[in-house]
Amino acid sequence: MTGFPRQLLFLLLVLLPISFSSACCGAERRVRPEITVRVTPDSVLVGDRIRCTITVHHSEREIAVLEGFDRSDTVAEQPFELISRKHSSSLPLSGAGKDAFEFELAVFGTGRQSLPSFTVVLRDTAGKVTKKIPCQPSASVFVRALTDSTMHDLRPVKPPLKPSIPSLLIISVIVWVFGVAGVVLLLLFLLKRTVRNSAERVDSGQVAQRKLRKLGSSLSAGMPPHECYEELSNIMRSFLENHYRISALEAVTQEIERDLKKLGVAGFESIMNLLKQADLVKFADSRPDVEESRQSLHKASEVIRTTRAQKDEG
Repeated sequence: MTGFPRQLLFLLLVLLPISFSSACCGAERRVRPEITVRVTPDSVLVGDRIRCTITVHHSEREIAVLEGFDRSDTVAEQPFELISRKHSSSLPLSGAGKDAFEFELAVFGTGRQSLPSFTVVLRDTAGKVTKKIPCQPSASVFVRALTDSTMHDLRPVKPPLKPSIPSLLIISVIVWVFGVAGVVLLLLFLLKRTVRNSAERVDSGQVAQRKLRKLGSSLSAGMPPHECYEELSNIMRSFLENHYRISALEAVTQEIERDLKKLGVAGFESIMNLLKQADLVKFADSRPDVEESRQSLHKASEVIRTTRAQKDEG
């Protein structure tokens, strides 16, 4: 290789890193600050709130700070009231940074209102101010009044309108109420009749006989005779009340005797002897033995069986 080409190659090798470094520095310097302002909504009523977003694109090695927009003395000059603010930073691209400032403002006044001015301050990583960019946003908000500006006096208050209820609707409601009441009464009547029929189908004699057998088993198991007579009186009174439809459970023996005489009940004397014997045990401290208690149970069973047989024959 001759001397001239060798010198040219050496020169290219020396200048290539310098050119590459200059190109990289130039690429970094090409990230120029860009500021955008966006307001939503652009038309509101007096006292409504708007959201203003200020976005600053800058170099990755810079930090953006907003001055003036959220100062109370600056905002007070405009028909705006600062409600809240929020700041966020990000790196959307290599070598570029982004700062977003979001403000919530209450708007007053009427007509077209311009946003307050502000200043974007850029600082390097050491905190030194590198650039200050004053901004007057072109975005604005149109504020509408709550009332018509052409109205100069109060309009008369109109009386409230009486609701018009069609007569057909009233008649329909009345018919519906009476229909529901009739259905309820019919259901109550059917329920009462069903209960009555169910009660009539229950054979009070069978119920009494079953209770007497159970009482006899209890007597054989060691039940005291005086307790046996008390239970026997309750069984007979319940049978008389259900069979003859008289008040026997809550009545005294003399009242039961009077009612049975009026009905002409067969076996009247046997029934009254059982009830009076039970009263002697309960109130006169009579102490029958176990055998007398068994005989009383047998007499009660015979009386109930005879009464049922006469009813079936009738």
